[in-house]
Amino acid sequence: MGVLIALKIILLFALAWNTRFVMDEFVQLGWAKYFSNGLFDSIWHAKAVGYAVFYEIAHLIGWDAPSILLTGRMQVALLACVTIAFVYACARALGEDRVRALAIVLILLCFSNFMERIFRTIAEPLAVFFAVAALLVVLRAHALSARQLLAAGILSGLAFLATQKSVYFNVALGLGLVADAALQRRYATGIVRGAWLVLGWALPAIAYCFIFGSGDPVPIARSLVFGPLDIAMRGGGEYGGLRRFVLQTLLRNFVPYALCFSGMALSLMQIMKLDERRRIALIFTVVITVLVFAHDQPWPYVFIMALPFMSLWSLVLLDGIATHARYLRLAWVALITSVAISYVSNLIYLRTENNAAQLELVARAGSLLAPDERYFDGIGMLPNRKEPTTLWLDRHYVFATLREGRNSEVYKVFSKSPPKMILWSYRMDNIYPVVAPLIANSYVSVAPNLRIAGCRLQPGEKTIFNVPIAGSYALYGATGTPLQGSVEIDGAVLDPPFHLETGSKTLTLKTDSGEALLLPTGSYAGHFKAGSDNDLFANIYD
Repeated sequence: MGVLIALKIILLFALAWNTRFVMDEFVQLGWAKYFSNGLFDSIWHAKAVGYAVFYEIAHLIGWDAPSILLTGRMQVALLACVTIAFVYACARALGEDRVRALAIVLILLCFSNFMERIFRTIAEPLAVFFAVAALLVVLRAHALSARQLLAAGILSGLAFLATQKSVYFNVALGLGLVADAALQRRYATGIVRGAWLVLGWALPAIAYCFIFGSGDPVPIARSLVFGPLDIAMRGGGEYGGLRRFVLQTLLRNFVPYALCFSGMALSLMQIMKLDERRRIALIFTVVITVLVFAHDQPWPYVFIMALPFMSLWSLVLLDGIATHARYLRLAWVALITSVAISYVSNLIYLRTENNAAQLELVARAGSLLAPDERYFDGIGMLPNRKEPTTLWLDRHYVFATLREGRNSEVYKVFSKSPPKMILWSYRMDNIYPVVAPLIANSYVSVAPNLRIAGCRLQPGEKTIFNVPIAGSYALYGATGTPLQGSVEIDGAVLDPPFHLETGSKTLTLKTDSGEALLLPTGSYAGHFKAGSDNDLFANIYD
């Protein structure tokens, strides 16, 4: 059993290192860069930034964009290992022996959603870590005293500060503690439990408000509570078809889900016969499972919020049919087959989901962009570089941009504070009808998915260049090497480098040496690459 789990852990780290990044990972990992650059001053985040504190470690260790991204992945993979260890400890606290607890861990690791999402540089893995830790504190207590309840509340509060979606965990644990007492008709005990849990939850929330609000914690508190409401009220209707991910996870993990759901159902039927710990854990699991599966934006990563707790009940069905040899044999065959298939699935995912093109892009972009220069992509792919805006182009803001046109924030960015560089993805394709007049004759492709302020010149041909950024410009070849030659600019012939002001210019390359790129003066040799754009995020949730 230990060998099988060890192989899964190795696969987990391999997946973390090699798997493509989803868009959320870039932006959430990158928020740490704002701690010393205007966060809660000129820059406000609609969500809690506890997760960004965690990812600050990756920023401190990494030295460029790719190293920060990969360090973040390894950081979360290590956190996942601790979470897995906590799941094992929860199983032991519920009375399982060592072998059965390891079996529960192995079943958890057979869920494709867990293996493919628990290492992502988003808020949910950190929240899951605190939630499992909170449940473990409750389960390991010989008698639930104020100290244990306060500690569980503090951990629940930390989960909330990682992402307000953790209110699901908070509600589930609170109901587990209170409902258990109510089932025993110990109503006063239930009230006391809830009070201590809420007090513990409030402590990190209050500390958060004072740490980031200094002498004025009220705006931070208001943002913490009401900030996510706009997102929550918006729902997932703009995306359409997100419920397919529920069907996707159920079909891909049919046997593990069958074991977990059956175990939960059988346990619910005997809830009054369970001991206190198992009853609390069961109520917690049922509540969090219902909330997660009913969530109106069930992206594949959301299910990691329920799977660690569901796996605790995966062996109950096998116990229930232990006296029926035929059924037990069939169940074990199905389980062993499912475990084997999960390894194959992990290897296929590892082979097909390669992040090389993404890392190559961010490495190239980082090398071409000075620390004080800005870029735009709407998804924050460079965690160590600033953008002109913190706008994140999810489907909602893509639609808003198309609807608002020249009044949109994206249009204002390119018209008033244009970036030196654009990293291109399908999100830029989506909003291109709005920003095309500000990009088409102002930026030139120098590598796949990478545009720089400039234009492409052909000998003797007139070219319109709408200069987006005033400054020194020079000529460069297709590989980024400097070129000699003269350029006619609105009738005046100049030798580069020369200064250009913003606005429309008519340029003619006065040389016969072939095509040239007119770019801001810089060191580009060896950084350009011919080729069409890569579809960096194609079918990334399939």
